[in-house]
Amino acid sequence: MEYFAKFTRHIGTPRRSPPGGTSQLARFEKAWKSAQSICYYQSKWRGMRVENTPLPAQLEVMFDLLVQEDIQQAGSDDWTTGACMEYLLGNGVLEALVTLAEADQPVGVRGTVINNLSTFLSLADDKLLVQKAVHNPVLELLRWYGADETREGAESQPTYDHSFVDLLYALCSKIRGDPMLLNIFFQDRKWLKSVEQRSFSSESIAAMMRSIESLRSEGGSATSGFEFLLFSHLLRFVHRDGEVGDTARTSLLFLLELATTEIMASTGGNTALEKFILDDSG
Repeated sequence: MEYFAKFTRHIGTPRRSPPGGTSQLARFEKAWKSAQSICYYQSKWRGMRVENTPLPAQLEVMFDLLVQEDIQQAGSDDWTTGACMEYLLGNGVLEALVTLAEADQPVGVRGTVINNLSTFLSLADDKLLVQKAVHNPVLELLRWYGADETREGAESQPTYDHSFVDLLYALCSKIRGDPMLLNIFFQDRKWLKSVEQRSFSSESIAAMMRSIESLRSEGGSATSGFEFLLFSHLLRFVHRDGEVGDTARTSLLFLLELATTEIMASTGGNTALEKFILDDSG
């Protein structure tokens, strides 16, 4: 199976800028440099509301350009990477934005970043999630989101749960459309020593399956060493009323469907997923 390797080769191929591509890249770089001034000088904006900074407008420009570029390439059956996307992947743009969102300074930037990321992933091609420059920041966001809810004074802090659940929905929709993407988010802690070392290939998936079998042969739980942050987060929201709860329940159904798909059965991973869901949901 060369699923991930194939798409990584495609998305990583440099391309010649089409007419207008150079000007699009110039606009993208200009918007990002303006956003960087906020990322690198957070103290200047401390206590200020994000809507009183240039950041929302600059992020809108950047992500609009990325979506436009993706639409243009889809219409021309172009599998190579666009100039703006190359810049995003090669300059740690999403990583910097997720770091800024964690600090939430200026106030409200967390919601702004999550909203833009959610919309971008919803509209982008599924294969984009295979890129480390995309899924590593997303995984990092999933790890820290909600961790500060137990801190003193957390009840007085703004909440971004609506935006966050929309992001979870976007990710679950992508996985539903292409179940092999589950391997990015359903992780074996014993096998996965660090996110940066993750390589998605037939060999890496086989290694995960061997780890599962090892746990079974030792008489342990097949899910004790697993992490599935998407599922764990959704469990926090499924009992909510209103749109947040509805979106969380729909997203959870997308994941539950995976336990019985032929693709997951063919990799041997559906049993571990089923056991994790049963154990983690109590």
